Amino acid sequence: MNIFLIAIGGAAGSVTRYLFSLFLTAGKFPLATFSVNVLGSLLAGVAYFFVVKHFDAIDPRFKNFLFVGFFGGFTTFSAFSLDFFRLFTAGNYSQAFTYAVASVVLSLLAIFFGFYLAKCLA
Repeated sequence: MNIFLIAIGGAAGSVTRYLFSLFLTAGKFPLATFSVNVLGSLLAGVAYFFVVKHFDAIDPRFKNFLFVGFFGGFTTFSAFSLDFFRLFTAGNYSQAFTYAVASVVLSLLAIFFGFYLAKCLA
């Protein structure tokens, strides 16, 4: 049942992200992706506040539906932001900033490496 709820949430998040892309196109700037990342992080922060505040009253399946499913399908950037927030608010400042910088830099390097690796192999 948990996997099913995550799948439904993921599908809903992905469709919502797609709908944003239909309405938010602005030249060369990826406005839809940018907007989804910011909005997803905002909504994840709001949702996380209520989950923390009412942790025992919220069904774990709903948490998975919302955070893993919907927000995961809508934008994984919200998961990245939430992980940073948890580290930072727990006082793990150096870990939080290392995580943020390493995630962005290594992910950007990995996309270039993956592209050129595939190009060399093709």
